[in-house]
Order: sequence, then structure tokens, then C-alpha cells
Amino acid sequence: MKLLAVDIGNTTINFGLFENGNLILKKKIISYGFKNVPIKDYSESIVSSVVPDLTLTIKKTLKNPIILNNKNIPIKIKLKNPSQVGIDRLVNAVAAKNIYSCPSIVIDFGTATTFDIVSEKGEYIGGIIAPGIKISAESLYEKTAKLPKLNIKKINNLKIIGKNTNEAINSGIIYGHIGLIKEVLREIEKQNPKIKKPKIILTGGYSKMLSGFFDFKIDEELTLKGLQVIFDSLKVSQK
Repeated sequence: MKLLAVDIGNTTINFGLFENGNLILKKKIISYGFKNVPIKDYSESIVSSVVPDLTLTIKKTLKNPIILNNKNIPIKIKLKNPSQVGIDRLVNAVAAKNIYSCPSIVIDFGTATTFDIVSEKGEYIGGIIAPGIKISAESLYEKTAKLPKLNIKKINNLKIIGKNTNEAINSGIIYGHIGLIKEVLREIEKQNPKIKKPKIILTGGYSKMLSGFFDFKIDEELTLKGLQVIFDSLKVSQK
């Protein structure tokens, strides 16, 4: 049996093909203007989406789709209003719990940079949302008269003091983001003494680029793996 896992985000849609629990193929397309699913050879599918309009569009093109929501995802959500949490964040929490260990913190570098915390009991207890790297760069360009549009891709040998405008923007966004991550993690530990030595996992589009600044686990396919874990769990519960 081949499973197609689909992670629909605001910027991109990620597809992962699993066979016997192993990721054998992955593809990424731009969310805007979606037309066709790029992987055809599968028999079951599971979808995580934060874009309702695209959910309906893609659902019509999939074989045997399971659409995840806050009620069918296999993790206890310790919040007053679980429906406010993005499904992709809960999928990451399930993946961290089942593939790595508890407690754990997932930092996802997507359109937004999110932190999601799984307690020592394996429960989702909340998170943090901050503007993502790309949003920060685009905002500087859109809201100022003279600053250029910057495509942040490479940060090798990045110096804190920029010698030109591009270097200064790069430095501010990248080192500012690094500082954000360190301070948020420090404050999580300070305010939550029960969360001792959490496993920290980086995922999302900029995780590999920033990996040199941290000694954390990098798993760019964490969300897709979480979808596969959830699919197996739901199938077992239906038996």
C-alpha cells in the first residue's frame, strides 16, 4: 500500500509518498494556482491544511482522502479552544512525540516561525507564533521607500555588521531570528520548570539554512512523517 501525505501551507504544498512506512518520494509546489497533484501512484491519502479553500480543491482530486481536523488527530490538546491551533502544528507535535521523545519543542520555519511544545506526558500544551524570515524580508521592502527586495538564500560567512544595505538587512533578519529563537527557548524553560531538557527539532523551509547556528535536530520532513504516523494510528483505531 502506498500512502500520499499532503501538507497544504500558505506558501507551498508538500507531497510525500510513503510505502511500508518509508518516505520514497517527495515533491513541493506553490500553493497559489494549484491545478494537479504531482504524484499519481498511491492508493490512500491524508491531508493537513491551513488553507480551507485549497483543502476543498485538492480533496476532489485525491483518492480516499482523510482530511485531518482537531478532533481526529491523535494527541491530547491541553487548550481551552483546540480549534484555534493549526493542523500542521499538531501534526508536528504528533511526529515529535512518536518519532523522537517527550518533552519536545518543534520550531517550524514556514510562512510564520512557530514553536510547538509537547509535555513530558505527550500532550500538546501550546506554542508561539512569530513572523517568518520571508515575511520579515518582504515587509521591509513593502513598507519602506528605499530598501531593496531581498531573496535570502545563502548566509555563509554572514557578519553582524553589514557593509552595504543587503548585508545589513541579511544581518538584521538572520541574527534577529537567531536571537528570537534563543530568547523564546530560554523563556520557555524559565516559565515552565517541568519541561526539562526537551528534544528540540527544527523543520520547515529555512531549518537547514539556520542549522549551523544551533545544535538541534534537523528534520525537514517532520510534517510529512507525522502525517504517516497519524494515518497508521487512525487505521488501527478503526479496526
